Amino acid sequence: MIRAAGIFGDQGFRNLFVATAVSAASVSIARIATPLVAVIALDVGEFEVGLVSTFLTLPFLLIGLPAGVWVDRLSRRNMLAFCQLARSVILISIPLFWWMDLLSIWQLYITVLLFGSCNVFFDVAYQSYLPSLIGRDRVLEGNAKLVGVQQVFAVGGPSLGGQVVALLSAPVSFVVTSVGLAVSSVCIFRIRAVEKAPVRRPESRMLKEVVAGLRLVWGNAQLRAIAGSTAWLNLTSYAVYTVTMIFLARTLDLSAALIGLFLSVSGAGGLLGSFFSRRISEKVGPGPVMWLILFIGSPFALVLPFVGSDWTLWIAAFTNGITAFMTVVYNVTQVSCTQALTSDEYLGRVNATMRFLTWSVMPIGSMVGGAVADWLGSREALFVCAAVGCLAFIPILSSPLRGMRRFPSLSDGGDESPEGSSEAVAKR
Repeated sequence: MIRAAGIFGDQGFRNLFVATAVSAASVSIARIATPLVAVIALDVGEFEVGLVSTFLTLPFLLIGLPAGVWVDRLSRRNMLAFCQLARSVILISIPLFWWMDLLSIWQLYITVLLFGSCNVFFDVAYQSYLPSLIGRDRVLEGNAKLVGVQQVFAVGGPSLGGQVVALLSAPVSFVVTSVGLAVSSVCIFRIRAVEKAPVRRPESRMLKEVVAGLRLVWGNAQLRAIAGSTAWLNLTSYAVYTVTMIFLARTLDLSAALIGLFLSVSGAGGLLGSFFSRRISEKVGPGPVMWLILFIGSPFALVLPFVGSDWTLWIAAFTNGITAFMTVVYNVTQVSCTQALTSDEYLGRVNATMRFLTWSVMPIGSMVGGAVADWLGSREALFVCAAVGCLAFIPILSSPLRGMRRFPSLSDGGDESPEGSSEAVAKR
């Protein structure tokens, strides 16, 4: 009966969908408010702005691998709800310190570092929870719908965020984000689906389980290629995003509201990508889709460095939308591949390892973007970072994934345990 009603007939998925929507709306405000606190409210330099994004993503490098072990040991639903509540409490400190006239760049660094630490556990648990909640045969559909609602707010969120920042100021806008994350936590707690109790063997050790996750991913050519392309994409994307905020706010001297509108127009491409990602992946095949979409879409990011604050700005918003379309189709496909390849028992560790390999480069990208902008100027830095990003397709093109026409399945055979063949984790 649930399947006849579609995926929204599943009470657990409905609550997760609502929680995702509320969270995406809230975080979209923080996404534009955070760099603007540094640029406008604290008036720090380009390199310091880059460090804000660096501290936000640094936890993926510091605690990304152990997080996967904990996700496999604990209730994933409870972890998701707790992380949302913790993120709500952490962010409320920004307006409180602002009202007390104590807000500084170092306090902002500490806040985003703690927020980023919660993000590590939340993101690993989120991707590990979905297959057990809705079934492995529906992970592509579930991912597409969840990414779809996230992209709705990627489109409308920055514009809304820009208006909220303009109305309340960048620091005070975090009150809205904090309340939204608390509501999201309640929605997750309302999920009634019974979660399979995690099993921890008495001989289990943190280091041994971390190494097992690394072996599962690094020993398989397909997962290794996904990790390589995604890491390159994330490295350059975070460099580009960091420089973009500096470029729009300082070089083009745009208001917060106009920056939000620009990001909303750009984000429309990501919304379209979420609608069509499932159809494209099933029609073309996940392997060809992943390298082709990167090869075709990445060069469109080269337009922004050549525009001004006049009508040409909106040409760049459109081309950035094409890049956003590419990124969403790629991410839905590669995440669904990873989930389909891995058994529930090891999904936390595999997702954490993939996150570690692909997200730990984000703080490096943010720091490099800020440093290059400080050295060359924001316009030149934008071009350099976007040009380097055009190479992200190479690892997948050079791997067995390039011709893979269907999603692999664990039912194709093989030992799922890390003690078995690493090739068994991903079968064509």
